[in-house]
Amino acid sequence: MFFGFFIFFGIFSFAEEIENSNGKISGTSIKFIKNKTKKIFQPEKIEWHIKESPHFKIYHESSWSPDSIVIELEKIYNMMKMDISMFSPWMIREKGKVYIYSSKDTYLKGEFKPQEWSKGLAYVKKKTIVVYDSGDMEKLRAVISHELTHLYFEGFFEEKFKYPPQWLNEGLAVSMEDKSYGQGPWHTALMYVPRERYISFSDFFDIELNQLTSQQKIGDWYLQSFGIIKYLFNSRKRIQFKNFCDLIRGGNSAREALWSSYRIKNLRDFEQSWLKWLETYGKEDEKTSGFPSASFNFTPVKLTPTKKFKSFK
Repeated sequence: MFFGFFIFFGIFSFAEEIENSNGKISGTSIKFIKNKTKKIFQPEKIEWHIKESPHFKIYHESSWSPDSIVIELEKIYNMMKMDISMFSPWMIREKGKVYIYSSKDTYLKGEFKPQEWSKGLAYVKKKTIVVYDSGDMEKLRAVISHELTHLYFEGFFEEKFKYPPQWLNEGLAVSMEDKSYGQGPWHTALMYVPRERYISFSDFFDIELNQLTSQQKIGDWYLQSFGIIKYLFNSRKRIQFKNFCDLIRGGNSAREALWSSYRIKNLRDFEQSWLKWLETYGKEDEKTSGFPSASFNFTPVKLTPTKKFKSFK
């Protein structure tokens, strides 16, 4: 148990990236950072080396691509296909683009102009993600899995000119990230984190990241989003989850979507059922992972929906 807590508390490095904005991530904070660092931006010209796999076109800065990157990307694709292709049929027919910078320094100075705290970017319209090679394949795999999930899932909502609720978008991305490890640190943290750390469901679904003021609260929010997705979406609930997302995308309230898809009447029943499920979560597999999570090291690609998500209330 102690090892599980050690992993969980060891992955909260997210807030150090935003401490200069008083611990908050918000549109105002991002504008402040942009203005503070605003210069005549001249991206470094890069000669991209190109590789192709069955499902990706890979642009890598180094003359040598990261070890076995083609194999790794196809492993990620195969891992995600069963869960994500129902939201993004194009992932089967078309190749997504993956840009891999050789270092964080060249990534930050590159043509995509990421923020300093960024570890990855997703461009839905361009069917493109952008990452950098930290020298750690497990972390790179996790970041790629996270960003590809945003790419595929946000595209599903964009078809209707919508943007997914933050908890749903990030929870699913973290779920795929964790799955890239087999059972990673998020899985372990969900087994051991004290229940009092969770936000009441009556408040949780109305909270956005720009309202959270500490690294622990941000980490807890990500973990709770992950846990709710794990509850709503597994191999036996695939059709229910797709129906739930269809309804949300179609403009139904979450309460309506929960009732139609899962026969969950209200938030109180939802929370009680989830907490009961947590009591047995992971008990069949007490293995832990010592790998750090990638997600707490970068900010979501978008912080607020283009159209505000309907509340449960």
